[in-house]
Amino acid sequence: MAAAMSHDVSQGRSVRVTSLSPEILGTQREIRSVRHLANMAEGHFWFLPIMAVLAVLSSLFEGISLALIIPLIDALQGGGGVQSKGPAIDLVLWVLSFVPVSSPLIAALVAIIGALILKNAISYLNVAVLCVFYGRLSHALRIGVFRSILNRPLAELERERVGRFLNVLTTETWRATDAINSLFTIVTSTSTIVVFLTLLFLLSWQLSAVALACTALIPPLVHLINMRVKRMSRVALAANEALAQQTWSSLNALRTIHICGRSVAEVLRFQKSSDLVRRRFLRMALISAGTAPVTEVLVSAAIAVIAVLVSNTGVGLGTLVGFLAILLRLQPRILALVSAQANLLSHHGSVVAVGEALAASRAPSTPDGGAPFTALRDGIQVRDLTLQYPGTSRPVLSDVSLTVKRGTMVAIVGPSGSGKSTLLDVLLGFQRPTRGAVLVDATPLSKIDLKSWRSRISVVDQDPYVFDDTIGANIRFGADGVSNAAVIEAARLARADEFIRHLPSGYDTVVGERGTQISGGQRQRIALARALVRDPEILLLDEATNALDRRTEDELQVFLKSFARSRTVIFVSHRIESVLHADLVVMLEDGRVVESGTPGSLIDSAGPFASLFAAQRSETVPEDIRGDREGAA
Repeated sequence: MAAAMSHDVSQGRSVRVTSLSPEILGTQREIRSVRHLANMAEGHFWFLPIMAVLAVLSSLFEGISLALIIPLIDALQGGGGVQSKGPAIDLVLWVLSFVPVSSPLIAALVAIIGALILKNAISYLNVAVLCVFYGRLSHALRIGVFRSILNRPLAELERERVGRFLNVLTTETWRATDAINSLFTIVTSTSTIVVFLTLLFLLSWQLSAVALACTALIPPLVHLINMRVKRMSRVALAANEALAQQTWSSLNALRTIHICGRSVAEVLRFQKSSDLVRRRFLRMALISAGTAPVTEVLVSAAIAVIAVLVSNTGVGLGTLVGFLAILLRLQPRILALVSAQANLLSHHGSVVAVGEALAASRAPSTPDGGAPFTALRDGIQVRDLTLQYPGTSRPVLSDVSLTVKRGTMVAIVGPSGSGKSTLLDVLLGFQRPTRGAVLVDATPLSKIDLKSWRSRISVVDQDPYVFDDTIGANIRFGADGVSNAAVIEAARLARADEFIRHLPSGYDTVVGERGTQISGGQRQRIALARALVRDPEILLLDEATNALDRRTEDELQVFLKSFARSRTVIFVSHRIESVLHADLVVMLEDGRVVESGTPGSLIDSAGPFASLFAAQRSETVPEDIRGDREGAA
């Protein structure tokens, strides 16, 4: 690590500028991965000691069964019994003392079979525990990531790519679970290796020393391979996220793809992205696969060296065979350990992706105020509000001021891109103003609990989302536990009940993904019914009637006018005819309020609203509207 010292003369202090070496950066990434793994496995670590104990017991009984080869060979050679030559032989003799058989050969066979039965029973139990752990953890990770996505601020989510969330939720959670599974495999394999090494040293420390010397090259070689695997895992993750994003975009644009005749081009584009994923995961798999051959060759070399040198150690045939048997059984455990390490590192990118998703839900978000909202008493005031997105050169909203009184219907109009929908997002608390404030009954919105605030607001967007479910279920989504009568009444108010009853299955009609089985106007009316069934204090409509026919829209405008007498309605529209029943019209241009007032007063003022009205007018304005002069800005 290299470090240089510079001096800030104006502040009179020293500033240490440090550059970190690749080794230290690598160590920091390792620590980061371990922290993510610990967070992910939180609440599930009680599995670890259980599996470790089961692994030790399983390996102990397997080692005993292998050590029992010594008396078995001695009996086959016609010996009168094994004489104590150390702690390992003492252990064998102790086990044989529990077998009520006088024949050394039969006693050894019975003991071996008994040890193997116990070993396999414990191994099965260990696998069962691991399967339970794997299922619970993968389930917990999926729920945790999904909860994290839903709990993050909407403005933050809209800046992210959907494909990234989809990939983390459906693919990386499984791979992260595999990584934690590998971590547990490392623990259990290490426990087994420790038991086997202990038995080997008890049998012959000389042969054990030779074996360790011959396998000393395994750790550095495996480390080099694993570092390459870890780097490739991040590259493979990026390719997988890009493929998921492309898949999501294409599936959401099927209609456009068919209209533009781009099916062949999209298939080729998908093929290219999929092939990139294939190549990157293939390269990572090929590099990772190198650990097993390297380990096996070096362990086999150790066995060969031991076989050559055994004549000089004075070790008996039974002990030699037992030693080699344990060493051979140790080899797959070492391979499992090495493979688990490689697998853990190959999932490094997945671990980081899932860990960051979970950390986002644990990190404190921008705090909401604690004051609960119950009802609007006076109104909403927007005061000198400016909103500018990070990294942009100009604000989306600039010095916007307006007052929405309770019991009124306020229309926000203006050309596309003037900031109408953004203003609604600010009122909902999805966007926090750069400057200025939103006051609710003189209380800043930042001091009000957003959950309680939004619970009293209903919103209908221009292109409302309709779930692939029945019409009744889509309306009930607006509020929990509503009755059938409330659903029907909300549909009636939204002018949807009539067309619903004409459908073959009525309210039980399944509308398809995003409502593909019904028209755009029908989707909007179902969405309005979903908003009304909440019995909202405030109703926000964002171009929510633009897909309706003129007669239905006029009927809804009359209803909204009466609805607003006891509530508050704020709606966005670019169609001037749809705002003529509003109590107040606010016109935006380039994020600024250019004029506001009653519809009639704005038409007579010959300003921007009147110009827009003249361009859109298709019929004569009613006289009672033109005569309205009150409330002019």
